[in-house]
Amino acid sequence: MERNQAKERMRKLREEIDRHRRLYHTQDAPEISDEAYDSLFHELLRLEDAFPEFRSEASPTVRVGGELQEKFEKVRHAKRQWSFDDIFDHEELLAWDQRTKRALAKAGVSEMPVYCCELKIDGLKVVLSYENGIFVRGATRGDGATGEDITVNLRTIRSIPLSLSEPLTITVVGEAWLAIPELSRINAERAAIGEAPFANVRNAAAGSLRQLDPGVVAARKLDSFIYDLDSLETEVDLPRTQTDELDLLGRLGFNVNPKHRLCRSIDEVQSFYAEWSDSREKLPYALDGVVIKLDDIAMQEALGYTAKAPRFAIAYKFPAEEATTVVEDITLQVGRTGVLTPVAHLSPVRVAGTVVSRATLHNADEIERLDIRIGDTVIIRKAGDIIPEVVRVVESLRTGDEREFVMPEQCPVCGGPVSRRDTGEGDGGESVAHYCENPKCFAVELERIIHAVGRKGFDIDGLGEKIVEQLMSEGLISDLGDIFDLKEGDLEPLERFGEKSAGNLVAAIREAKRVPFRRFLFSLGIRHIGEEASILIEGNIKALFSEGVSGIDDVIGRFPGLSVEDWAGIPGFGRKSGESLFTWFSDPSNIALLRKMESYGVEPLVPEPEETEKIGVLSGKTVVVTGSLSRFTRDEAKDMIRKNGGHPAGSVSAKTDFVLAGADAGSKLAKAEELGVKVLTEEEFLDMIR
Repeated sequence: MERNQAKERMRKLREEIDRHRRLYHTQDAPEISDEAYDSLFHELLRLEDAFPEFRSEASPTVRVGGELQEKFEKVRHAKRQWSFDDIFDHEELLAWDQRTKRALAKAGVSEMPVYCCELKIDGLKVVLSYENGIFVRGATRGDGATGEDITVNLRTIRSIPLSLSEPLTITVVGEAWLAIPELSRINAERAAIGEAPFANVRNAAAGSLRQLDPGVVAARKLDSFIYDLDSLETEVDLPRTQTDELDLLGRLGFNVNPKHRLCRSIDEVQSFYAEWSDSREKLPYALDGVVIKLDDIAMQEALGYTAKAPRFAIAYKFPAEEATTVVEDITLQVGRTGVLTPVAHLSPVRVAGTVVSRATLHNADEIERLDIRIGDTVIIRKAGDIIPEVVRVVESLRTGDEREFVMPEQCPVCGGPVSRRDTGEGDGGESVAHYCENPKCFAVELERIIHAVGRKGFDIDGLGEKIVEQLMSEGLISDLGDIFDLKEGDLEPLERFGEKSAGNLVAAIREAKRVPFRRFLFSLGIRHIGEEASILIEGNIKALFSEGVSGIDDVIGRFPGLSVEDWAGIPGFGRKSGESLFTWFSDPSNIALLRKMESYGVEPLVPEPEETEKIGVLSGKTVVVTGSLSRFTRDEAKDMIRKNGGHPAGSVSAKTDFVLAGADAGSKLAKAEELGVKVLTEEEFLDMIR
């Protein structure tokens, strides 16, 4: 990035971050998620490191908290309130550990550090002061130097003691938080009176503690955890470790989270982090990471603080599901059906534990709906293993240099015409997708072959995407049929191949020629005919042809004679599937492909009728699988459905009998609830088939 571009980007980032800080900390009305905010913040940090000459004393990176409201009295903290620097993966943890050890050695400390690991509660930081054991003041963190006096509201939190077990003059720091079930109750009440719901538990806790009516705060049942001894004026022996400090706080009557652990190695720290990253959903409060501190307080004091954060502690954040990044370009992928799919090329950013550099934009209508332009800053979302998607554009960061994306009239691969097709609904409507209309397009044929030789098709070991592209580029294959005529001598001269690897691939191709009929049908790449539809066709061969089907010759001779109605009559099929099959088997070029495959020895194997007849508790039932399953994979679930006589379907309709729903089930679950279709948990499903 050029210096002038960096300077302007940093200026706009500072303005945008400050605006969101005010919305979140002052007005309790955030527009973006915490993860997206953090992503903007860390981009600014990176730019300030790269271009230190453009740093500003007004930058949000040198501040800790938000601006103050006027409705509470301002309180000057006796001791500055810090926030933690963040890390996001194991490599950053190892780097921080090494920096810490080097800093300790430089400070003359020879002992190996021991770490106290605590859960990072997603709530509102509070500072509590006691005089002679009596609670006298409670304040927010504010900007780190000055907070807001919310004593009257904090008194309503029952876990905050009004008097201590010992008459100490002391200031402590902790987190006020709201239980997740309590947030659901509060939001239901707000919805009933037409108020906007709180976005998350932290927002709800902050909004509650800024209420002028303490009765409202009391009704919301906030809780607290205290984790730090800020100052102690009474002459008593001070704790020597963070663990001792937590023990003292507990003895004094504070609510201390018991889920902390002393870790004697960085591997133990990583185990603690992994344990709670997997188990946090079981807790009644929200977590956003783990706080790691040097346990020895003398070591803490030896390392001290930077301008923003303690050197002796770090916040190890859980993977964010949202982040901001920049759209560097938009390109097109051409699929096996000719569909042109726009793809956003992004500045690499870590989301949900992985680095993301691309996101599908689906189609031109979606680009128009989101108003995405090349050069835009966007918020992307990724939950678990779900493909990343663009949530929205951060329009306030636009510079005027962004470029609109225009769908081309010619295919970017072959130069063939591009158009939208009739939806086939009889209303004259057009599809949302754009298609390359050249049936011989290199990209279309490439995707068709990759689809055909994959695991659910011919499953040819060693024939991956790069090899297929290489074979097509060298002119050795032009369609799927050519695969089965490859010989060792064709492959040995090619890059990536030698005598042994060429022999292995040819042997794998030879073995793949005998293929189950369902996988043979799937490999043909017929529109609307996926794995489940291929299984249904295989299971209904006898119903379609009383004499059965024994090979490709029978397919060529009999399948083109079936009408749309014949195909659509297969249980679980619709008219679109029937039309697609009828069209495919009516195309002379497709019949020629089948003849080529037959001439090279491809032999689809049709099972005997008794092999396809399954009688079980799901006989005649249609089951849709959705969401993330924990007890088995989706493919395993579908196999169990088939073995028990059922039919796994891809979409929910009034004809669906059951929906097997795992975690994060989305539109399919909503559709099932709308239609009154019975929804099964994994345990209920297993009980049923047992």
